[in-house]
Amino acid sequence: MAHVMEPSSSILYQNQARTVTLIDIPLSISLSQGTPEYPCTDLLYSDRPVEHPHPSIEPRSVKAKQRVQERLPNPLPPFPRDLITQGLAEIRARRPQTFCSERRINQIRLPCHKEDQVPKKTAQLFEESAKQSEIKVPEWGIGAWCEPRGPLTLSTTGEKYEIQRASDLINKVTANFSTRPVIVNVGYPGMEYRVPPYSAFMLSRVGQREALHFSRMASKLLPEPTLSAAPGQFDFILLDPPWENRSARRSKAYASRRQANEDPMRVLETMLGKHIAPDALVACWITNKASVRDAALRAFQSWGVELVEEWAWLKVTAHGEPICDLHGSMRRPYEIVLLGKAVDVTGDEYEASTSPKSTTKRLIVGVPDLHSRKPCLKEIIEPMIKHRLSYRALEIFARNLTAGWWSWGNEVLKYNWKGYWTADDMGDDTDCLSEQRADAVPEVETAGDMDQGIA
Repeated sequence: MAHVMEPSSSILYQNQARTVTLIDIPLSISLSQGTPEYPCTDLLYSDRPVEHPHPSIEPRSVKAKQRVQERLPNPLPPFPRDLITQGLAEIRARRPQTFCSERRINQIRLPCHKEDQVPKKTAQLFEESAKQSEIKVPEWGIGAWCEPRGPLTLSTTGEKYEIQRASDLINKVTANFSTRPVIVNVGYPGMEYRVPPYSAFMLSRVGQREALHFSRMASKLLPEPTLSAAPGQFDFILLDPPWENRSARRSKAYASRRQANEDPMRVLETMLGKHIAPDALVACWITNKASVRDAALRAFQSWGVELVEEWAWLKVTAHGEPICDLHGSMRRPYEIVLLGKAVDVTGDEYEASTSPKSTTKRLIVGVPDLHSRKPCLKEIIEPMIKHRLSYRALEIFARNLTAGWWSWGNEVLKYNWKGYWTADDMGDDTDCLSEQRADAVPEVETAGDMDQGIA
């Protein structure tokens, strides 16, 4: 069997201006688990790449369209069609065969005491075992058990760390300051989680008590200033808030703002500003609702952050077709990221800076992975950070950890469960659905104009 070269980048194509990027989503997450000194070579289990666009659910009659408009008022203006079509044409010219790398499809890894379970379909078994691996964060205000606690520093000498109960990880900052990943076992067979090098996480909800505790721990564990940040501050902050939408209510995968007793974004508006370094970048995922965009910009304003760019993650099939109609009324094939920069802007100046016409637009293209799993933006954002060799980063509402970053949320360990990973061994049991050759290399054009960060 031909040797498969170890990938060094999840960016399969990027033009010189970095306005168009093709990224491999599972690869972006797996590569973010390692460092140049200790790269991650394991593979992240994934879903089969989408082969065909989804069937249209757009209303056909005039009355049906009117009903949809009444039910879904105030949508965001569509992302520029010309940027999308030109970007796809640009990628196809360089990568005509496939828009993703080979994937390892879900396998069975049963945690706890399910080894004797009656066999079922692979996907169903994997889904069940993944749910069993999730550490459940208690609901708001249930008592002393979820009181915030002091930091936990994992062993710097060993590669494994034993914890008696899963609850011992909740509401405390856990840090791995070593150069290698540490496997945390929480006391049950299969309940093991990979913590990347130089990373820290707080497994908790984003509430007022937890926010106060996070601030204390950030100041305690980051006591020294860097070239660009004061103690307890970060140069890049990424948020993926649980905005209310029909999909979130259906899946119940996480508590939406409507379902929670506290609005986490309101909590962050009052506490996050002091953790944003001067000239820091702040990115926030939003839905295609104008009210959600307004809420994100309101938070930006409370933090002294000016909107500078808007990105669209365009979801495509393995052959580069948008998974649904570009500007459909029921759903759109892209999600938006607002990128802001910490500046001293107030009043009319701030209103002018948040105008859509004044922002740079960028297109990120990727074949969807597991439900709601987004691409890791680390490789895309790092060239935009001025001091990228010493920067600090924080991801809030994270669903996986990232080497060198802090992560905070009630699902931060979700995709760091060992059941989602397998050794880099492309044997016969691997379901590879890509035509990428062993000697294939990413098409990336260097761009010196971005190396000094966003001005």
